[in-house]
Amino acid sequence: MASALLRQAGMHTAPKSVLALFGALALDATVARALDSAGAIAYRQHCAPCHGDTGRGDGPDAGVFRPRPRDLRDGILARYATDDLVRSVRDGEPLRLALDPAALDARSREVEAIVAYLLRLPGIDWTLAARGEELYVDRCEDCHGRFGQPGPRRPPGVPHPPPDLSAPALQRALGEARLTDLVRHGHRGMPAVPGVGRDADARAVVAYVRLLSPGFTLYSAYCASCHGEDGHSDTLVDPGLAPTVVFDHKYFAHHDADVLRTRVWHMLGEQRPAMPHFRTRLDGAGVRAIIDYLTHTE
Repeated sequence: MASALLRQAGMHTAPKSVLALFGALALDATVARALDSAGAIAYRQHCAPCHGDTGRGDGPDAGVFRPRPRDLRDGILARYATDDLVRSVRDGEPLRLALDPAALDARSREVEAIVAYLLRLPGIDWTLAARGEELYVDRCEDCHGRFGQPGPRRPPGVPHPPPDLSAPALQRALGEARLTDLVRHGHRGMPAVPGVGRDADARAVVAYVRLLSPGFTLYSAYCASCHGEDGHSDTLVDPGLAPTVVFDHKYFAHHDADVLRTRVWHMLGEQRPAMPHFRTRLDGAGVRAIIDYLTHTE
């Protein structure tokens, strides 16, 4: 039946692989079903990264081109004979899309930041970092922000903008001994962290501060809600949707940085950032208290 419909559509002379590709996008439901396997595979392999899974021009790589890849569902496939479309794909002038340097550079920097952070996950002392996070949120976040990046408004009594603790240059400049000393004793405009006199507490705060980085911020926004803060699947995720990847030493022994870059690149194109979760710091009563506060104050 599919062959007869193809002949009626004037498609008998076109190569099967290209016909299948267009069949998956444009033919009626009967033919589309007949060609679904070959057409869908060919489309996903060659076209979907730019044109999207449904041909709307919203693929994971679409954002780095200017103008964006066109919407193949806007009627273009009906305006041309199938044979002409096939020739255009196989032999015609390629679609000339200029890269958007700003978007490309931004995506590239985000990919590198996330990959660098992922590679650190197996070596982190998460028990120590979790304790440091509690102290940081309680005693440092007001000035330095949730991810080490101070907000536009400073707390009363803070005369100068606090430094961005997530800045790689600052992290490189501060050795462990110096950072521990700053946490315990402060320096100039920065006071000592209140109540952190013990070495164990100071080391915990330092362990958490060492996580602060562009990669940590991006991982928290895009990945932690499913993969967990430590790279293990989060218990809050529906078990049927939980990722099977565990970012441990075994995983990185079989996936080098180039593989990670490819996967992270497409993840950033397909996913949207999520609000960070707070399971390590808030129970249900705490969340309800926040909601009650927000609903009763302006």
